[in-house]
Amino acid sequence: MRDKKAALELSMSTIVILVLAMAMLILGLILVRNIFFNATKSVDDLGEKVQNEIANLFVDENEYIIIKLGGDQTAKIKQDTKDFGIAFGARTQDGGGVDRTAFKYKLALDTESIGNCVDKSGLNEVEGFFNQRMGSLLTFPKTAGEFAFARVSVDIPDGTPLCSQMVYVETFEDGESTSYSDFFNIQIIRKGLF
Repeated sequence: MRDKKAALELSMSTIVILVLAMAMLILGLILVRNIFFNATKSVDDLGEKVQNEIANLFVDENEYIIIKLGGDQTAKIKQDTKDFGIAFGARTQDGGGVDRTAFKYKLALDTESIGNCVDKSGLNEVEGFFNQRMGSLLTFPKTAGEFAFARVSVDIPDGTPLCSQMVYVETFEDGESTSYSDFFNIQIIRKGLF
């Protein structure tokens, strides 16, 4: 009788330990997923919180453009996505206040890399993904002191080939290039079920 009771207690303890271990594993996976998802998620607006996050990323005095994406500078966007937002900030060269009429930015597509979205879909179609005009000087919609902030909006139509595209961001002051630029990638992924 004692052996059966001991075996039952051992199996109950094992079950409890397995349930706790599975719960911790699931919570850990959710945490890791949230960390990576938040680094590349769509930015809906340029609220004060987003502006502060970007401004806090300017820790090096030699950084003049910061794009709010993960370390690989890639936004993973599903097919059939509307208004996916990529936020970025720029800083003036002299550290003075931003003059919105003089401090602007320009977006340009990488057309030289082999196998990018331009190769698969064509330049005009890929430019159509963006709700900002490529190659034109654009005004920063939000400013705060020496910082200017903008949101790049991307629409990916259903049926777009799976591909990656590098996009350059360059700042200009009084129509002249500041010689400061950065880049981000968009990676078009399958739409999926959810």
